[in-house]
Amino acid sequence: MRDKKKLTLSILNLLDENRTEYKTALHSWWYNTRENGGMRLTSTGFSVLKKLKFEYWDYVLPDNYARKNKRVILGLDRKLQFPYYYGQKRLSFFGSQEAMMANLTGDLESWLANNF
Repeated sequence: MRDKKKLTLSILNLLDENRTEYKTALHSWWYNTRENGGMRLTSTGFSVLKKLKFEYWDYVLPDNYARKNKRVILGLDRKLQFPYYYGQKRLSFFGSQEAMMANLTGDLESWLANNF
């Protein structure tokens, strides 16, 4: 996947209210708007994909997990091919294989280090 421009345009076509401009959507849905940047969604982008009933899978973060772990965020941005949302207590994957592997491994940092 990893083509934010194409994905953003496709999602805009699916929305009923086609009033949103491409640049507005790009900047409000994605944390990194560069073409080769990561696929991390903002809360607005996550809400839009949920509204359109895109399927996603959650990875529940441990209670003592440092939410702003820069190494994990950079690893996710570099390696994930599908959109994801990094929330308070969970990480939501829109790629089924990525979600399955993260949940089977159980440790996000070791999964990122060993599987890509």
